[in-house]
Amino acid sequence: MKTSLKLILASAFCVLCVQSALAGAPLKGIDVKLGHNPGGGCAARTTNGAGEADFGLWPKGNYTLSFAPAVSPNGGTESANRQNNQFKQLNARASSGMHIMIQGAAGGKIERDIDAGADSERVAPIQFSLSGTEKLIVLVTSSQ
Repeated sequence: MKTSLKLILASAFCVLCVQSALAGAPLKGIDVKLGHNPGGGCAARTTNGAGEADFGLWPKGNYTLSFAPAVSPNGGTESANRQNNQFKQLNARASSGMHIMIQGAAGGKIERDIDAGADSERVAPIQFSLSGTEKLIVLVTSSQ
């Protein structure tokens, strides 16, 4: 009996380790725009260092999310040049693909992989419904 329990625990630990290793890196600086169907735009957030955009609580209804790298800074200063280089690195990471996880959607968590190719400035929106009882949190990671 003890051997079986140890085997089960070891297997569960291995699954968790593999899942963590395969998870993509968080993408900071991705613009996430929330739209209401019908009605248009509602809110916009930029992902933080953990790749998270917290929209808080929204009323029950149908919504869309669209994604794009944050706007590149302009200017000739050293600081602006450094930020521009960071933007180029972010754009290269995001253009290879993004994994989107939407928490708070009616019916449970939604996950999608998006190919954010360089030929498109903004990718097609994701449509979903909110129940109006849970916070809307969007997590954006690289799909690699």
